[in-house]
Amino acid sequence: MRRRLALFLLAIVVALVLAVPAFAAGPAKTARTASPNVNVFAAASLTYAFPAIVPAFKKAHPKYRNVRFHFNFQGTDTLVAQIQQGAPADVFAGASTKYGNVLFSGGLINTPQNFCQNKLIVITPKKNPAHLHSLAGLATPGVMISIGDATVPIGAYTRTVLGNLNTHYGSTYKTRVLANVVSDELTVSYVVALVKLDEVDAGFVYVSDAHSAGSSVTRLSIPNTYQSNPLPTYPIATTKSSTHPAIARSFVKFVLGKSGQKILKMYSFLPKPAKAS
Repeated sequence: MRRRLALFLLAIVVALVLAVPAFAAGPAKTARTASPNVNVFAAASLTYAFPAIVPAFKKAHPKYRNVRFHFNFQGTDTLVAQIQQGAPADVFAGASTKYGNVLFSGGLINTPQNFCQNKLIVITPKKNPAHLHSLAGLATPGVMISIGDATVPIGAYTRTVLGNLNTHYGSTYKTRVLANVVSDELTVSYVVALVKLDEVDAGFVYVSDAHSAGSSVTRLSIPNTYQSNPLPTYPIATTKSSTHPAIARSFVKFVLGKSGQKILKMYSFLPKPAKAS
């Protein structure tokens, strides 16, 4: 559809703009100035949480107060493709361990560490024009739904959850809901935007995105029983090509630490998973 094409082109433009500071850095000596640029490639669902971490990070590390963080928020598969193609990234933070493993196996990032988890929820426009009051209503013919594309984590998780809900709403529930999908989006941010603009009746997003949307949407919770197992899990790592590895390592450590975890919790992210004993 035309909307998806326009959003896809917008994503490309945003990615190129975000990449400019690093490409335009000039000679190597520029990287050693008092205001280094650190490029963080992060999943779109981190759009609000990660910028909020930066001031706390700088307060905890005064020597890095002049660091300029440039965030590239995209679908995780897009981030991976950009890094594989040589885009200048210092930190990678995705929304699926699958993609962290892809980059690690390809020798492009250092060992990824899981730093938080998430859950799925359904959001509707504030006035809820389709009068959706339960998950069962999503299968009603004519309801317009937006979900993530199957190639991005939010889309894969959504399809898993729908399959799990078959056990409650009947074996054809997933098929009937997918028949109502009018847009498969490349980032969860686009799904949220369509719901807020009343372009669709409902959208599957992360709980953290519903939190950030605030009172502009209404919510239909998905019981834990039907969430994916494991829950959506986010890996973070420094890249092998980082031009500021010390800063990148410090940022990753901060995100994994108590202060970073506290900020992520404020945005409704779940704690990092416990390590297997």
